[in-house]
Amino acid sequence: MTAAQHCDEPIRGHMVLVPTPPKGGFTARDLPRLMEVVDARFELLDGEVVMMAPSTHWHNEVIDILKFALRRIAPSDIVIATEQGVDLGPTVPEPDLLAVNRAVVSADSLSFPPKDVHLVIEVMSPGTKTKDRVLRPAQYSEAGITCFWRVENESGAIVVYTFELLPEGGYAPTGIFRSRLKVDRPFPIDIELPEVTW
Repeated sequence: MTAAQHCDEPIRGHMVLVPTPPKGGFTARDLPRLMEVVDARFELLDGEVVMMAPSTHWHNEVIDILKFALRRIAPSDIVIATEQGVDLGPTVPEPDLLAVNRAVVSADSLSFPPKDVHLVIEVMSPGTKTKDRVLRPAQYSEAGITCFWRVENESGAIVVYTFELLPEGGYAPTGIFRSRLKVDRPFPIDIELPEVTW
């Protein structure tokens, strides 16, 4: 199939209920009810339900690699969570990975207050470049989350860009890591970044 043939094909889809927000918009408190009616992955942005782009196989593999590597070395009072929200009120972004205080984690956790989140990690997909490079750092730094990592695909290899919160706000870059990631914050981390294979 050529690119021209692909562009001429109609885009097919199915109906997904996107609830109309109440006055003032939805918040993290509404997530359990929203999960019952929205049949797809979503986040809240300024009180509105926003559908999430499908993830690639590479994206999912990297999440697994980082999740298991970080779980092995995280302090006992930190939980490495995946695809849980950060409660910013009417905005609830859902980073790919989070390092969260164990005290606020329960079996039915859907989101966490930013004061209990030490690290957020976004694994970039083709459809999330602007969100992961611009929107997410602004949201997370404004919320006071100490560490932010953005993970990118460099010819199939994992590249981790690390950032730390500045006292005056905003993030400062602290490193670019290939093959091995070694940082002191949010806790001492020294992990290999293996080739992504399946």
